[in-house]
Amino acid sequence: MCTSISIETADGKHLLARTMDFSFPLEPNPIYIPRNYQWNSSVEGIEFQHIYGFIGAGRKLDETYFVADAVNEKGLAMAELYLPGEVVYAQEGSDQRINLAPHEFILWVLGNFGSISEVEQALGDVRLVEKEAPVLNFVTPLHWILTDDTGKCVVIEPTEDRLKMKENPVGVMTNTPLLEWHIANLNNYLHVRPKQFEAVSFGNYQAHAFSQGTGTAGLPGGFSPPDRFVRAAFFKEHIQPAANEEEGVMNAHHILNTVRIPKGVVVTSEGALDYSQYVGVLCNESRSYYFSSYTQYQISQLSLTAELLASTEVIQFQTDAKQSIQILNP
Repeated sequence: MCTSISIETADGKHLLARTMDFSFPLEPNPIYIPRNYQWNSSVEGIEFQHIYGFIGAGRKLDETYFVADAVNEKGLAMAELYLPGEVVYAQEGSDQRINLAPHEFILWVLGNFGSISEVEQALGDVRLVEKEAPVLNFVTPLHWILTDDTGKCVVIEPTEDRLKMKENPVGVMTNTPLLEWHIANLNNYLHVRPKQFEAVSFGNYQAHAFSQGTGTAGLPGGFSPPDRFVRAAFFKEHIQPAANEEEGVMNAHHILNTVRIPKGVVVTSEGALDYSQYVGVLCNESRSYYFSSYTQYQISQLSLTAELLASTEVIQFQTDAKQSIQILNP
């Protein structure tokens, strides 16, 4: 599952936001991965070492810390989402390529590159190999959305041996089908609009709208990837623009609240509850991460300050799991 959007504020800030929808209890929290962080590839056991530090949401799986979305000190932001039924991974590594498990790809990118153009130049050197993620114990079918402080938004969908970037003109990504299908599907929703529909005559009777909102009557209401893509694209397009980063974070939450999944509404074929475990918002310019969990709608902020970047250790930040409620008449 999962939904991701990119938005721009009036003062030139760029934000990448996502819901993390999953049935396995990920128990994530904001995390800082330092410069020079070292980890071993599960494909060949080769040691990798980062150049850049980054912040996002993640946890330790086996011996390595992983993130699902993060922004690095150069302003490159990235999020991984599911793409079941479409991904193509290699069965084994190549002597001429950098061999990575799918869940390791985001670490390699954010730890070593400062822009989308730099990532694109190195993509041909990578081979994604079918390796299980630790703790989850299955191969994760992933695709990725990336933004940087140029405002560019791209998607990487591993459907061939050589990875390629796709421009994302809509700035929205969900899950299967592929991005091109979702964009073409928007042609089915030309009639959806914020403006109220005018009265229509049926013989001598003139029909009027019952109330406001008739223009949005054609919006899909389910939680399938196509439904979420259309809703996110519509709300992103028509929401009142944000003036600054703070308003951008709020806009991102308002948009993603239209696709946020409560427990019990989506149940997998195995009987597990697939729900939105958290919402994360990344700012390319301020190198900040905003996090709110399923049980705590209070937004927590973490920034890549000089003091934090001076730290050489992984830092896992804990957020309050209990919802904070302002009591007006204690």
